[in-house]
Formats: sequence, C-alpha cells, structure tokens
Amino acid sequence: MSQLHMALGVAGIGTALRNAFQQTGGWYSRPLGSLITAQPSTSFAAAWATSQTRSLAGPANFAGFDPWSFFDYRKFIYPDVYDPNEALLCNRYKTHGSVVERYVPPKPFSHWNPLLDPELDRRTKYFNFRLYTSFVCYRSLWRFSKADLQTRILTAYKSVNLALATGDMRYAEPYVTESMLLRLTGEVSRRGRAVRVEWRMVSEPQPHDIQLVSGAVVQNPLKQGRLHFVQWTARVPSRQVVAVYDARGNLIAGDPNKELDVVDYWVFERPIIKAWMVPRPGPQGADWRLLDRLQT
Repeated sequence: MSQLHMALGVAGIGTALRNAFQQTGGWYSRPLGSLITAQPSTSFAAAWATSQTRSLAGPANFAGFDPWSFFDYRKFIYPDVYDPNEALLCNRYKTHGSVVERYVPPKPFSHWNPLLDPELDRRTKYFNFRLYTSFVCYRSLWRFSKADLQTRILTAYKSVNLALATGDMRYAEPYVTESMLLRLTGEVSRRGRAVRVEWRMVSEPQPHDIQLVSGAVVQNPLKQGRLHFVQWTARVPSRQVVAVYDARGNLIAGDPNKELDVVDYWVFERPIIKAWMVPRPGPQGADWRLLDRLQT
C-alpha cells in the first residue's frame, strides 16, 4: 500500500506542476493541441519542428535549404582566411617582437630551508609556464608535437650558426623572424668580409637533448581577436669548434683544435589562433622561428 500511495502522490505532483506551468505561461510548458493544429511559430526551431511533424502526412519540400548557411565551418577552422577581423590581425602581426619572459638558468639552493628559498619560487614559476604553454599548444595547434618542435629547433640551431660562419643568410632565413634576420645580418656586416670563420659541431645533440625550459603565451598588441603568440625558450647543449682568421690567415680568436662545451638558450616563437576545444592549422604559413638568443 505504501508503494501505491507513493506512486499516486508522484503522479499528482506532476499533474499539479504541469497545470501550474501552463497557467503561468511558462515557455517550457506543453502547448495545447497537437503540433499539426498548433499555430506556426516565428522561431526557427519551432518552425523546423512543425515542418518535420507535418512531413508525416506528406513529403517535405527542402528545395533551397542550405544547412551550412547557419554555420560557416570555414570561418571556424580557418579564421585567419575567412574571418575579416582575424585575417587583418594575422596579416598585420607576424611576430610579437620581444621576449615575454626572459629565462634565468637555475641556481643552487642557498637557504637551509628550500621552501623559503627564492630559487624554489623561480623554478615553480617556470614549471607553471611550461604547463600552461603546453596546454595551449595542444589545444590550439593542429597536430602539435613536442618532438617535431625539438627537431625544428635543432635544425634552426645548425642553420643559424652555419649562416653566421659563412655569412650567407639564406641558411637562416627560413628559421628566424624578420627582426632576428636583420640582427644576424648586422653581425656579419660588422665582422667584415676579410674575416673567415670556421665552425663545426663535434658532438651534435639529438632532438630529445633539447629542453624546453620555459614558455609563454601572449596576445597580439591590439589585445583583440584570437591571434596569440607562443614563445618557447630552448636549452641547446653541444660541443663545438670555432676558429676565426683574418685576411692573412692568422688566427685571431678561437682554436681549431679545442672543443668547447656550449649551452645556448634560444627563444622560438609562433603565431597561433588560440582555441579551447578544436585545434586549428593556421595562421597560414606560420612556423616556429628564432626570436632571440639569450645571454646567460
């Protein structure tokens, strides 16, 4: 009997609530009569539901109906091409122009309590930067891969050093920003043509040897739209031989027989269309390029 009374009570409550909602004119109340005899609504959802119900009595006429007219998927996937505002931003800003967060290599703990040492705060900050930057890259960049980024950095590292040694900026042009290319060209010009540089890598690092020690995500200078810039600071260890000769062939710097352990910190940047759900391949022609070489 208790179960019967409970069932009757639930049914009574449901009936009372439905009658109350209908009397108050709630939008979620069931309309009187059937959808076939009801007056057509001006809303798209109601009109579509009505047409679907009426199609039970006869064939529906979908002539001229374009399902993509309500959602432009091209603007969603390629906003840098089909969205005028995003296209304007992407064409205007190819790089942020400056390093957002200059990385400082870790130092030994100096305080007897590591929890009170400022070095712990610095390392925690860089860890959070790397975590957030990785999250944004995987969410925003189509087929983003850390291994591909490390390979790109290694190729850029060798190409830029080769361009500085030979004076031919064509080696470095695909891997650096415009501002960085101007600086590299200025270094070669100040060195003079009479100076000859010999450079080679004795022990070449592997892509997994390159560490992404810090990251940053910054919006475009106008602070509008979804155009952002991602910056990764890479630690590149290598063993090199460098020798500089003057016009007469005299050694003026370096040693051709001495191997040097070199650790460089380079900042690479790429524009992205920031997203939270669906990664995008754009902007068109964007890739990781050298923005700055940090002096540590």
